[in-house]
Amino acid sequence: MANTALINAPSRKIFAPLFKARWQNCQNIVNDSVYIDLIPAGYKTYYQAFIRQWQQWAQGFVLQLHSSDFFSTGMGYTVCDIMTKKCMSGGFRIHSNDPVTKEMMEQWGEDNDLVNTLNKMFFFSNSGGNSILVNTPVGGDLYPSVYPINRAVFQIGRTKKISQILLLNRFIAGETVYYVREIRVMHKGKPYWKVELANGTLVTAPTWNGGELKAVPLEILSQWQYCYGDLKPGIWYKMPEKMKNLGCYNVRNKSVAVALQDLPGYSDSTLHTALDILYSIDYNYTQSQVDQYLGRGRTLIPKQFGITRLINQPGTLADGMSFKEAVNFNKAPLDDTFYTEIPDNNINGDKVQPTFIQPDLRGDVHKYIRDADLELLAAKVGLSSSDLANHLNGHTSGTKTDDEIVQEGNTTENSVNNKRALANTAINEMLADVAYFYGYSEDVDIQWGRAAANSARENQELMQDYQAGTLPLREYLRRRWTDLREEDVEKLALEIEEEQKKNQIMFDERDYFGENNDNSEQAAEYAGDSAGGSGNRNKENSQG
Repeated sequence: MANTALINAPSRKIFAPLFKARWQNCQNIVNDSVYIDLIPAGYKTYYQAFIRQWQQWAQGFVLQLHSSDFFSTGMGYTVCDIMTKKCMSGGFRIHSNDPVTKEMMEQWGEDNDLVNTLNKMFFFSNSGGNSILVNTPVGGDLYPSVYPINRAVFQIGRTKKISQILLLNRFIAGETVYYVREIRVMHKGKPYWKVELANGTLVTAPTWNGGELKAVPLEILSQWQYCYGDLKPGIWYKMPEKMKNLGCYNVRNKSVAVALQDLPGYSDSTLHTALDILYSIDYNYTQSQVDQYLGRGRTLIPKQFGITRLINQPGTLADGMSFKEAVNFNKAPLDDTFYTEIPDNNINGDKVQPTFIQPDLRGDVHKYIRDADLELLAAKVGLSSSDLANHLNGHTSGTKTDDEIVQEGNTTENSVNNKRALANTAINEMLADVAYFYGYSEDVDIQWGRAAANSARENQELMQDYQAGTLPLREYLRRRWTDLREEDVEKLALEIEEEQKKNQIMFDERDYFGENNDNSEQAAEYAGDSAGGSGNRNKENSQG
């Protein structure tokens, strides 16, 4: 990558020791060069040019910038983290028309921590453009996991499903590091896989040229069995009969891929169009630190001040001490330019005085630039400005109205709904394959709660629709409390319906007229006469 840092930036000299220390702390943590070396040559250019840059900004440490010139504010990580929380907000539930399948899949999701897997899935897809959901068969069961795009290289077939994939893993045992290449391929409609093993170091990858291990070392045996069971390294295996495909599902972050047009199935990171703003935010923050550092002990000297060079001059300087005496008393000598104050015949008669540069001299300027960058960043990544930074009001001033809050929240909710729709394709395919593997109905999918909480106005509109009879009870409950599970909705609906029945039978005519039909008819006639007025009854009585 070309060096885009400012070569003569003041921060390079002032904060060089701090940048160097931060680089030394991060070099063994944020180091993806090993995985870049493991990527096939045909993909390496794209991975270095785009995916590697996206991942570094998402991790909060770009080597070319933050190792020598810039402080890192970690805004790339913040964007991906906020977007992930929004995508998972409202929760989800697994739905199936078959109660047995539904119960089994819910239990499978709980046993395998599906919530954590989907959390990582959204973060990886936002940061790198894609994430890969993986079902791995071990001991007759399927275990879900998720891979970031910098540890997976894949191709898709005519059906838009993954036809072959390379997954990269690393096992660490003491000072020895082992690397794994897991290869899955569809051959004549059947899925096959092979796992290769070789040793390297934390910063160097194996060459894979005849150096593959044929047996699993004892020190990583438990890790190997956890991931691959009884598989032997370097041998092709046919995947279980109940697996209809490779068990790998491509989760796209966007529906288009501007950066990686030549790689079908790949997608753009959420940060792709915002890299310039992330750069600007870190640059502005670094320059504000430079201003504070330079301004903490410096002054602006007016031109009227006389200039005198002090080169070991004898005579009294201050407090009755000479220049040499000041040195002998371990006080810093004035070995540079010394400014003397002269009177200024201005209107007020005041003398010209130096102006001290306070650390917050340009604070308002930096704040304005920072807030403008944050608002532009929010617009570029698809978040409302208040979701990215709650002190931002966008283009409004003062307190926001309810309508403004709803309208602004729609920006985030639209982005979330789009990402969920793209992810649902892979998630639903994975859930259906899991159900088929265990012998249950494939009629299973995921349903999400609302990404944002209802406003007071929305709740009022839902209630009005329900009371008007245009919204069924159960649908009203789902929209009113989005975090309720389906069984909770059903239970609450039955309780409400039972309560409504009790309220409707508060008056029972049988309590007054008995159960005889004649009496009931007489009661009805009596009620009708009452409606007609008492004059009719009196007339009938007189005739009788």
